[in-house]
Amino acid sequence: MLAEESLTSALDAIRANLLRSILTALAIIIGTAAVIALVSIGGSAQQAIEESISDMGSQMLSVVPGQKKRNGVKSAYVPLKLTDVEALVKDNKIPWRVAPEMRGNKQVKFKTENANLQIVGTTSDYFPIQGMELAQGSIFSEDDEYKGGKVAVVGFDVANELNTTNDELLNKKITIGNSSFRVVGITEAKGSGGWDNPDERIYVPVLTASERVFGRIWINMVVVETPKDIKVPAVMIAIERVLRRTHDISPGEKNDFRIVDWSQIKDMQQEATGILTTMIAGIASISLLVGGIGVMNIMLVSVTERTREIGLRKALGATQKDILIQFIVEAILLCVIGGLIGVLLGLALYFSIASYQEWPIVISFSAIFGSVIFSAMVGLFFGIWPAKRAAKLDPAVALLYE
Repeated sequence: MLAEESLTSALDAIRANLLRSILTALAIIIGTAAVIALVSIGGSAQQAIEESISDMGSQMLSVVPGQKKRNGVKSAYVPLKLTDVEALVKDNKIPWRVAPEMRGNKQVKFKTENANLQIVGTTSDYFPIQGMELAQGSIFSEDDEYKGGKVAVVGFDVANELNTTNDELLNKKITIGNSSFRVVGITEAKGSGGWDNPDERIYVPVLTASERVFGRIWINMVVVETPKDIKVPAVMIAIERVLRRTHDISPGEKNDFRIVDWSQIKDMQQEATGILTTMIAGIASISLLVGGIGVMNIMLVSVTERTREIGLRKALGATQKDILIQFIVEAILLCVIGGLIGVLLGLALYFSIASYQEWPIVISFSAIFGSVIFSAMVGLFFGIWPAKRAAKLDPAVALLYE
């Protein structure tokens, strides 16, 4: 019965000073909302990284240009060329798929509209390697690749950049730089990957890109996909063997290219995301402690304001324990209500950000439960002193208090 009376009394006290109670719990609300939002965003970011890697289906590695060392001094970057891609394709000791990536930005025109977009010169194998599917049309054929066909596959958002629709863009002519291309396919939306958005790219055959778009023979990167049952180190050794021969690198000399294992990149990204989320959530938790100090100050004011009430209750038979429990319950309830409001605000903020970024929804129920429990512990810790002060008041002196 005591607990029920204390809870009722605490609710009445909070309702009687509603605005003050909300302002008191504001730091608790902000701190809890920040913790919930940040932990959930971190979970979504980690799952998005995992899904982007798993979408590739198999293991993917990238070969990028490196520097050649001569007499201990690094020279300029050694470019990768299409001959490197051809050498890897011809090597069939490992069942890999290989595709070049020749990138650069160009002005793209459609009717009266134009936009500066990234152009990627590649082969048809590039799309399955990157886990890309078509929403409309088809990818360019091998005949287009060998003959330098002026065809293009555009990302899902390219039409929007050109102030038109995908239906209107398909099978129409666009101008890339000074050359005209026919749009033969439109990729399905993949979503932004930070600073790089594949939905805003235009893909053309690599020979066409080399001769008509960029006017160069070197490529930015080679992507290599292998089945998951083959160990990554074995694949890296095989790539190194082929490219060292193609680049005429003598035994003992260092490679003039680098091989990037995307699974390691994923692990590093997840670790960095986890550390950053924990650090920011820890900082946000300080708001809960600051809020606890605010709760303690307001509870001390409340004890002073209700001195005559405390004296009257003691005169009617209330014990020190009754008064102590009453004020502790009030402090805990105030913090828990603030925590629950913070949870709702944090989830609302998280859902809005996740939907805008098209991230997977990952709700951390442990973070929600932990935040509410932590709020209650803050209320208990910072409510003890005001509650003890109220419990120790002399009833005779309290009844005479003005």
